Amino acid sequence: MKILQEKLTPFIGIGKIKLMSLLDDVKKILKDNNVNFTIEYQSNKGCNPEVPWIMLHIENSITLSFAKNKLWEIYCEGDFSGELPNGIKIGMPLDEALKIDPSLKFDDWNEEFESSEGYWVEDNLDDNTVMSITIFIKEVLDDDTFFRYEW
Repeated sequence: MKILQEKLTPFIGIGKIKLMSLLDDVKKILKDNNVNFTIEYQSNKGCNPEVPWIMLHIENSITLSFAKNKLWEIYCEGDFSGELPNGIKIGMPLDEALKIDPSLKFDDWNEEFESSEGYWVEDNLDDNTVMSITIFIKEVLDDDTFFRYEW
């Protein structure tokens, strides 16, 4: 599957799949490229506002998260072999990633490394490698803005 090798571009997307794309448009891209996926619904009951999320899971590689029908986050792990424009990729030593992007700082609350370049990296504590990469819309950087869902 070509999508598993695509370049991840912070605040933009992955290949033909762009952040802020509509759910049906992304499903069509995946189907047209014979990419199998499962759908997960998260009601977010009790949240204020209660905006449900829909996640499309491509097995052991990519999760695409939607709210209000718009793609707001792309999470990559496991079999994903693409990389960020700076060359950071899953499986590389975390020390190497930190040298490539000195802005990566550990966030104790989220337990991941956050970059001022617009992405997050999760490390594998067993072997000290990059375990996942997440890109997202700019509004994610400010909880108040993001959780108003006016984007």
